[in-house]
Amino acid sequence: MKNLSLVALALLAFTAATSTNAQAVKWHPGHYMSLNTGGSQSENFKHLEEVSREPVIKGVQLYVWWSELERSKGVYDFSKIDLYLNKMKSLPAAKRLVVRVMDRRFGGTSKTGIVPSYLLSDPTYKGGVALLASSGYVSRLWEPAVMDRLIALYRALGARYDADPYVEGFATEETSISLASPTPSGYSTTALFNQYLRFAASARQTMLRSNLFMGTNFVKSDEQMAVLIQALFEAHVAPGGPSTVPNKLTQAQRVWTGATGADYRGLIAIGPGIEAAVFGGKNGSFTPKQIGDFAYKTLGVTHLFWVRNTFTGTAAQKWSTGILPYLRTNPPTRTACPSSYGLCNTK
Repeated sequence: MKNLSLVALALLAFTAATSTNAQAVKWHPGHYMSLNTGGSQSENFKHLEEVSREPVIKGVQLYVWWSELERSKGVYDFSKIDLYLNKMKSLPAAKRLVVRVMDRRFGGTSKTGIVPSYLLSDPTYKGGVALLASSGYVSRLWEPAVMDRLIALYRALGARYDADPYVEGFATEETSISLASPTPSGYSTTALFNQYLRFAASARQTMLRSNLFMGTNFVKSDEQMAVLIQALFEAHVAPGGPSTVPNKLTQAQRVWTGATGADYRGLIAIGPGIEAAVFGGKNGSFTPKQIGDFAYKTLGVTHLFWVRNTFTGTAAQKWSTGILPYLRTNPPTRTACPSSYGLCNTK
């Protein structure tokens, strides 16, 4: 990876863009609001109505549990997504939806409500979930059988929504997993990494017109992350991740900004998130402008997903009194169609 030149990357992008499968990707880069996971439907709909009056906000990110989307094996229930999508289509100004599938829950002692119940009961999936170090559970993504089902879900999502212009795309959880000790049998960092490569190569096959943001932050080594980011480039998948902390690059951010080899900014879509912990929490105490400047100038973001922060930090760091006023200044993101896409549809 370190020896792969930008010329070679450009040739790969040209080949991808001119293939018989190339289609224009829905392209509405900019600032998005992440709906709070604990918010009720009525609260979230109210926030959607507020966002509809803000031209600078391109859309919202909706979090949905895997268990909500797959009621039994291969039987999908997309009614929750449809409710939000129909609400967005009723708004006076067009906004776009990004659906993020949650495959883990931090905190708590219950395994239920995270992954489909058959993953917990069928021995093929070896329990379906594993205990996290900080309490809570994560799906056993290192198991090929479990990853098969997650890939199938994303393919089903693509088959249903790829043609819908209001659906900007889909997103995953982060690559980093901190498991309780001792780690489960069958787990290894290599096994997990290999399944991430499978996901990158396979999940977007039915969503050729939609963005897919993979939450890359950490894997075992820089070398593995370099391979993963290159795999995302080749599969037209966007790196993202939960951590946008000024002057503190994650492993994935170091790779895509060129610290370990090629600089991917401009070659791929980039869509990280901003969590409340940067507004006076464990990740520091930053202003929205400090975060936005870092995201644009250093990370080269195309899409930026802002937490609707109402509970951390000062008034200058909360949604209505700090973040939204900052966004109204129309801070930049990178808007050029990425080379790996080749064709973008801005309608």
